[in-house]
Amino acid sequence: MTRVPAYAVTGFLDSGKTTLLSGMLACEEQPALAVQFESGEEELAASDGIERLAIRAIEVERDPSGAASRIAGRVKAKQPSALWIEWNGVMPFTKLHNLLLDDKLRPLVKLRGVAHCVDAERVESLLNGVGLAAREQLAACDMVIARNAGSPDALDRVSRAVRAINPGAPVYSAETESAAGVVRQELAYGKRSPIGMFSLVMAALTVGLFIGKRLLDSLNFPGNAVFSVFLGIILQAFPFLLIGTLLSSAIQVFVPQSLVERRFPKNLALGMLVAVFSGFLLPVCDCASIPVFRSLIRKKAPLPVAVTFMAAAPVINPVAIMSTWYAFNGDPGVAIARVALGVIASVLVGLVFAIPRMRANVSLAGGFDRAVCGAGIMDYSEMLAPRSGFLDKLSAYMRHAQAEFLNVGKYLVIGSFAAALLQTLGPDVSAAPTGLGGAASILFLMGMAFALSLCSSSDAAVARTFARQFPAGAVMGFLVFGPMMDIKNAVMLSCGFTGKFIVRLMAVTGAVCFAAAYAYSVWMGVR
Repeated sequence: MTRVPAYAVTGFLDSGKTTLLSGMLACEEQPALAVQFESGEEELAASDGIERLAIRAIEVERDPSGAASRIAGRVKAKQPSALWIEWNGVMPFTKLHNLLLDDKLRPLVKLRGVAHCVDAERVESLLNGVGLAAREQLAACDMVIARNAGSPDALDRVSRAVRAINPGAPVYSAETESAAGVVRQELAYGKRSPIGMFSLVMAALTVGLFIGKRLLDSLNFPGNAVFSVFLGIILQAFPFLLIGTLLSSAIQVFVPQSLVERRFPKNLALGMLVAVFSGFLLPVCDCASIPVFRSLIRKKAPLPVAVTFMAAAPVINPVAIMSTWYAFNGDPGVAIARVALGVIASVLVGLVFAIPRMRANVSLAGGFDRAVCGAGIMDYSEMLAPRSGFLDKLSAYMRHAQAEFLNVGKYLVIGSFAAALLQTLGPDVSAAPTGLGGAASILFLMGMAFALSLCSSSDAAVARTFARQFPAGAVMGFLVFGPMMDIKNAVMLSCGFTGKFIVRLMAVTGAVCFAAAYAYSVWMGVR
């Protein structure tokens, strides 16, 4: 039997979810099953071909397996084209996931989409008053439907609140006559798989490149050169991004947040030591450290420790060390200096973010993680732990890794294209002024590192060419700052973190790396 697609409507009391679902069921042309988890809520309006099942919230609390059996029995008997669920606002959304993962329901039903209803006049007070329960439901949805949002100001207010928790969810007004039909269409048919969207974007870029080639050539635009550089950056970065997303997803799926909070070193110095040691062990490029950094933040790892890992790993990992040693003709001094300065700079950057004011407004998604199972910014490890076996967790791991790779990958593509444009159309590095002083040369090469956006596994080869023109301190600034922060990293960070945090991180990292490189120049006798 093909698994029946399930669609859920969530929201708190008087948010309009029963009215919305009744309207969507009126548009349903095929036999369907509607399940209402009621607790003093109004009944769904009658519709032809729709069978209704009411389950009290207390039943789910006391006997979730029995509730799953009731739904499974109806699904088997009726064989509906769709399962529509009205989820009670007072119950955590993870309970619905656990219910659908029950052994009796899992082979029959698959959650495909979630719509969340809010009252535009109460959205801020609800999020502040109810707290985690409201944020969890809002974070887990694919779209938001707002009642009492007839004015642009009201819809704007809801949109701002939604963007702070679930930036990818569109907001619709429930005031329009066709709202139920539009939401049903978008919820059931309007979604695109992440693989399909990623492939569509790449295909559009490729077609656009070939169609526009003649026009670009007539304008003397070096389109082939830009594409070659772009392709080179992507081919270098994607394997490491894949490693990073696999590690990130493993943390997200298999490591419970409670374990991180309980076992992670509470002492700041010990936590940073663990972060630096992890950077030495993991062969992750700068493209890979950012997904891992995101997972550590979601798991409530201390921000200074997570920042230290993100800054240190690309500079001091085994691949970067070996590539530096090889690029500089087996000279261990350069590799040792890079590692030492990388450790010092990353620890200092992490310590800056131990200041309470620097820890404000970090994450866009409020600590939730975006899953790919049709809806949901959920913590898989906590969601699957109660009853799921290894195969369930492995399936969740693969779905999460796919979502993470494609989600971060599109930002990597954008950042890499910007870097390719700068590399191709920017100033000729070989003609860089050679008479720059120590501080100016450090700033110049740090700027080049940011613009070129080279992978930390290959940037040492480029740094070797700079060593003929620039002092050692400037080369170290290039080798240390570039892996920590460049164009593609900044764009990738925008997927999950606020602009204010990214600006703070860039400014702190730049200042610390400049100070470390300048101190190295002084120590080497160059000012």
